[in-house]
Amino acid sequence: MQLIKCLLSLYTFLLFWGLIALLVMPSLLLYFIVYPFKKHPEDVFQWCASIIFKIFFKLQPLIILKFKLPSTIPNGVVFVATHQSSLDYPLLGSFIPRYLTITNMNTELIPFVSYVSKLIGVRYMNSKDLGKISAVYKELEDALKENRNIIIFPEGTRGDGKRLKPFKKSAFRLAKNCNKPIVPIIIDGTGKVVAKGDPCFKTVKRTEVLIKMLEPVYPENFSSEDEMLQFVKEKMEYKLHRNNDKGKE
Repeated sequence: MQLIKCLLSLYTFLLFWGLIALLVMPSLLLYFIVYPFKKHPEDVFQWCASIIFKIFFKLQPLIILKFKLPSTIPNGVVFVATHQSSLDYPLLGSFIPRYLTITNMNTELIPFVSYVSKLIGVRYMNSKDLGKISAVYKELEDALKENRNIIIFPEGTRGDGKRLKPFKKSAFRLAKNCNKPIVPIIIDGTGKVVAKGDPCFKTVKRTEVLIKMLEPVYPENFSSEDEMLQFVKEKMEYKLHRNNDKGKE
């Protein structure tokens, strides 16, 4: 059984990066074609990436996606999502448009990977370099002011799906400073398939993954970023526990 789990995991890994390798050059070509005509030509590349992510989730063997989204995805907001596995980012990237997101993984080590990551919307946040932190934060603020979106995992790392880890303040400070809504997203189930630090899948069974967007939370209704953070965390934790309780029924 463990061998099958590892083979399925290897297939999924090769599928994801195979799709990236197959489609990145056509995506770059389209990006350079529209470059002289669009203020944000990276939107075209990001749209191509969303197609890659959709194809990937159609072809992977274990996950059944269950979306609970509004008919129109908001713009000019800070999306904060629960985080259980490495699959969460491509999940969000498959349906959220015109976004920037941050990572603590150094994407700058390989120049081509760094370039493509930036086009997709990923920004490396070096916690030891205050100058780069300030530059990335300003870029996020500027994006919000242009009615673009930000995606942040406020836990900062992957959790086990049972209880949320403490939230970091960056998303809430950003929303408060720019007077833009926080939109919570519950992703629940990816951790049942892919565990942090384990190269093999945890199961061979088809697993349902919930992606649910909650109502926007407006900063003007809170006296501080800490108060808003606590409200959003409690709301997300309540919804996550409700989903877990339904799964046990």
